Amino acid sequence: VSTQSTESSGINAEYGGLLEEGGEKAQAAAFKGYALLKKISSLEKKDYVGKTGRRKFLKNSKVGSVEVQWKGHLEKVYYPTPRSGHVRNKIREELKWGIDRKSKFDKQRDFLIWSQEIVEDVAHQRYFHSLPLISWVMKHEAWWDWLVFLIALVIQLWLLKEWVDIPWARKAAEEAAGELAPHLSQCDNHTMGVCPSEGFKFTIVCLGSVHLLACCFLATSYFLANYHRISVKRNPNKRMLIKWHSFYHFYLLALLVCSCLGIATDGVLYCFHLFHIATLFDLLGRVIRGATTHADQLIFCFPFALFITIVYAILYDYVNQSGKGEVFDNSEMEYCGSLLQCLVTVLLQSLHPAGGGHNLSWKDRREFKDLWQRLLIDASFWILFTVIGLNVVTSLILDGFRQLKAERERAVKDMTTLCTVCGLSKDELTNQGISWSTHVEREHNIWSYVTFFYYLQEHSADSAQ
Repeated sequence: VSTQSTESSGINAEYGGLLEEGGEKAQAAAFKGYALLKKISSLEKKDYVGKTGRRKFLKNSKVGSVEVQWKGHLEKVYYPTPRSGHVRNKIREELKWGIDRKSKFDKQRDFLIWSQEIVEDVAHQRYFHSLPLISWVMKHEAWWDWLVFLIALVIQLWLLKEWVDIPWARKAAEEAAGELAPHLSQCDNHTMGVCPSEGFKFTIVCLGSVHLLACCFLATSYFLANYHRISVKRNPNKRMLIKWHSFYHFYLLALLVCSCLGIATDGVLYCFHLFHIATLFDLLGRVIRGATTHADQLIFCFPFALFITIVYAILYDYVNQSGKGEVFDNSEMEYCGSLLQCLVTVLLQSLHPAGGGHNLSWKDRREFKDLWQRLLIDASFWILFTVIGLNVVTSLILDGFRQLKAERERAVKDMTTLCTVCGLSKDELTNQGISWSTHVEREHNIWSYVTFFYYLQEHSADSAQ
C-alpha cells in the first residue's frame, strides 16, 4: 500500500507532463492507487477518495465498476473505462429487444454471447474511427439519413408546381383570355409532365448532386460499420449477423440507383426516397416489422390468389364462348379475346372493391337464366377470394402486430422487474432494502459489464488477471 501511495504522489505532482512520455503507465499506476482507496471505501462504508482525490487521480477518465465471483466471494472490481470505443445506439437497441428472456439461465447465457459480439463490434468501430475522413462519415450517419429524405421532399414539393399538363394549361389560358407562361409556350403540345422553368434544371442538378453524395455516404457508413456482421451462411450461435440478401441492402442499392436517375428524369424518381421516412422514426419501423412478421406465410398467399384468378379466367372464357351474347364490354375495359386477356381482366376486377364477386357488365347476357350463372360464379369467387383469401392475409398481418406487441411488453416487464446479471426481482431487492434503480444502474449495469469485457480484451493477459 505504501509503495502504491508513494508512486501515486509522484504522479499527482507531474501528471500533465507525463502524458507525453510514459503517460499510459503513469495513469495505470495512478488508477491502481485510486482503485485501492475505492475498495477500502466500499468495505468500510467511508469515502477515502472524495471528489478532489478523484479529479487528481483521473481527471480525464471515467471509472466503471462490476461485481464478480472471485475465489468463492463476491468482489467489486473497479476499472478505467476505455476512452476509445463505444457501443453504437443501434447495437444497444438490438441487445435491449433481442436478448433471449425465456428464463434466467437463457438470459444470462445470451447476454454473454451478445457481449462477446458487441466487444468485437466496438473493436471494429475503433479501427475506422481512427481514420479521420471515414470517422467523420460514420459519425454523421444520422445527417445522411435526414438529407436523403429532406432533399427528396423539397424536390417533390417543387414538382407540384412544375408538373403541368401542357394541353390543359393552353386550354385554361385560352378560356381565361390570358397568355401562357413563357417557359410553357416552348413545350410541345403533347408534352405531359415537367416543363422546366428557368433555373429549374440547374437547381435539380445541384440538389441531386448533394442528394447522391448523401446516399453514397449513407451506404458507405452502413457497410463500413456492418460489413464484419454480413454473412452468407446462417450461424445460430451468432446474434448480430446480417444476411447478405437482407432487404435493407437492396433498399440501399435502390436509393443509389434512383438518386442517379433522378437528375435525368427531372426529379421524378426522387419520390422513391420519400419512403426513407420509415427509417427515421422507430414507430413506422415497428409498423413495417409487425406487418411483415409472417412474411414467409404471406408470400404463399400470392400464388393462391393467382391460381384462383386463373381458374376463374378459364371459367369466364368458357361462359363467354359457349353462350349467346358477350359477357365482357370492351368500352368498360373488359376484354376476353384470349385466355390471357381474360386473366388480366379478372385480376383487375378482383382488385376493385365490390360487395362480392366481380363487377363485370355481362353486356349481352341479361336474361333470367344468365342470372344463375353469374350468381354461382360471383358467390363462389367471393367465398374463395374475399372471405377466405383476404381474411387469411388480414389475420396474418394482425397476428404479426399482436406478436410484436406481446414480445415488447414481455421485454419491458422483464427489464423493469428482473436484473439481467443476478436474476433477482425488484421485489426481492426492495425487501432487502436495496434500491432497484441503484442496483441496475450502478451495481449491475449491463453496459458496465460490456465495457469491462472490452477493457479486458484491450489489455494483456497478465494485466487482466
